[in-house]
Amino acid sequence: MSLRQGEPGGLKLRTLSFLAPLTDLLIPYAIFPIFTLCSITIPDCTIVIDTCREKQSSYDPSNRMPLLLERFASQDSLKQRRGRAGRVRSGRCYKLISRATHEKLPKHGEPEIRRCALDQTLLSLLFLGVENGSGNFLGDLLDPPSQKSIDAAKESLSSLGAVSGDGPDGTLLLTPLGMHLAGIPAPPSVGKILVMGSLMGCRSAALAMAAGMSAGRSPFLKIDTFKFNRRKRDDEEESMEEYKQKKVLEARAELFKNVGNSDLAMLAAAYLQWDAIGAGGGQKKKFCDSLGLSFIGMRDVKQLVRQLDTAISSSGFYGGNEADSNSKYWTIVRSCIVAALAPSQIARVERPGQKYAETAEGAVEKAGEAKELKFFTRGDESETSSALNRRYNGIAEERVFMHPSSANFSVGNYSCPWLVYHQLVRTSKAFLRDATECSSYALLLFGGKLDVKASDELIVVDGYARLSANARIGALIGGLRRKVDDLLSNKVADPSLDIAGSTEMKIIVSLLKTDGLGH
Repeated sequence: MSLRQGEPGGLKLRTLSFLAPLTDLLIPYAIFPIFTLCSITIPDCTIVIDTCREKQSSYDPSNRMPLLLERFASQDSLKQRRGRAGRVRSGRCYKLISRATHEKLPKHGEPEIRRCALDQTLLSLLFLGVENGSGNFLGDLLDPPSQKSIDAAKESLSSLGAVSGDGPDGTLLLTPLGMHLAGIPAPPSVGKILVMGSLMGCRSAALAMAAGMSAGRSPFLKIDTFKFNRRKRDDEEESMEEYKQKKVLEARAELFKNVGNSDLAMLAAAYLQWDAIGAGGGQKKKFCDSLGLSFIGMRDVKQLVRQLDTAISSSGFYGGNEADSNSKYWTIVRSCIVAALAPSQIARVERPGQKYAETAEGAVEKAGEAKELKFFTRGDESETSSALNRRYNGIAEERVFMHPSSANFSVGNYSCPWLVYHQLVRTSKAFLRDATECSSYALLLFGGKLDVKASDELIVVDGYARLSANARIGALIGGLRRKVDDLLSNKVADPSLDIAGSTEMKIIVSLLKTDGLGH
């Protein structure tokens, strides 16, 4: 098939000879002659060729994993696609599918409520008082979601600390944190990163990370690193474009090193630097070029920051110097991420045995390599997949992989063998995206239910992450957690209350800054 310039404003198909062998499988439909692509109308196009496939977002409630699946579209969707051409004169639509397969397709697409996470929906319904967690409201909808999806949302909100099962007959009640999250028009994990950022004095960084989590696409442009890793010929010179991209990678590596092993913290650092630059002189554009950032993407992040700023301010968490007193302490910023994503989105890092190299001064420990690390997440016990073929202290695990787009893809050493991640996306494999290295005290303070094993000097977080600590530390952490709940409860009654300046929050910030080692 070839294309030529048609009448002004349009492209016209010259030939469809490649379709000749498929004529017995195609279904022609009379249509009109305007072609719409990405909301742009192109006149003088009278043919639609429909592959009948679509990529549809979905959700796996067992693993709380977002999925992007390619599948056949429904019949009503295929009927709608005919209108992509046609408002001037009649034309045709060719569907690349057999009649028999077309007749077997579902009449209508699956409603979104049946293929998305219900965390935010359930939280809002609990706040309005029309749902109690048993599905009494959701089950009466025209297209009710599955009980498995409802249970997954309940478990997710419970692990986040937004709900408790203390209601009559075990029904759900909103916790003080849940009351605040319900007032923020964003997914609960995004809302929690905003709340915790305000409490721990890194509000601006938390806003940038929350906007990055909500944007859907990272403003960091993709750079093909393969050509920088290949060996050049002796007579092959580095092009100017390669030189510029090499400098971009070096700048990104330096930024990533400054913030610690965290994709979201790296985005926050880039945004805060970009936002601090004056509007004139094209300096913002130059900064984007130096880090390989999409200028349009950064403007989109800024727009989201403004919206989220308004939302969090309406809940009584206002900006100011005190609210950003710890924005330069990246250990605190990373702890906000842990608070928002742990324990349901936690991954274990398995490191190989230590290797040593002989030197004149003796044996020296070798630096780790990224390809030697293995990553695991907690698996679904009911699954029989071959991916769940190993156990960690009796818990089924699934092998996952770091996504190449993550800056953590090249990290060879982690000081803490636990990560949190924003997304676990399954394509050819299960990939971690937007990963952040945890710290011990961040996990203890925000990682979920604690099980103190005094005799073993061990604290188990949410039945999975195991940390060496004595019982006194467990008692201290438990007391601080209860104090934070009390402070949040008081702020529900009095939104003007300053929690960030409280003694309890100062103790928590101090523990996180030093990881319990003191000043």
